[in-house]
Amino acid sequence: MSAVFLETSALGRALFGEDGGPQISERLEQADSIVASRLLKVEAERAVLRHALDDPGFDSQVSEVDHELRDLWVRVNFIEITREVCAEAGRIAPSVRLRALDAIHLATFRLVQRIDPTIEMLTFDERLLEATSP
Repeated sequence: MSAVFLETSALGRALFGEDGGPQISERLEQADSIVASRLLKVEAERAVLRHALDDPGFDSQVSEVDHELRDLWVRVNFIEITREVCAEAGRIAPSVRLRALDAIHLATFRLVQRIDPTIEMLTFDERLLEATSP
């Protein structure tokens, strides 16, 4: 069984056709299980709205992207942002300059990783990559 933890930078690349996006889409299609922080849903939906504001030509694609997201959300096992996640996020990776929302993703990933040590994080965020490196 292959499980992946999906982080916003990876999903954004897949949604908006950026470098690495096709590989992320393929990895998500192949995954037996997709796990993410509930934060992913909020960040993805806000990214679509921002993208539409920044690129008027994107308006014609919004409904297609919304449809892709609805299909994806059905497959994602969302982990809620609990007190435990927040406590972990506040103290996690003290030597890495993580922003608060990235710390929430990382804390959620680490909690899931305790249950499934084989889970892979899908991210393009350099700070998260640094924080997850052994």
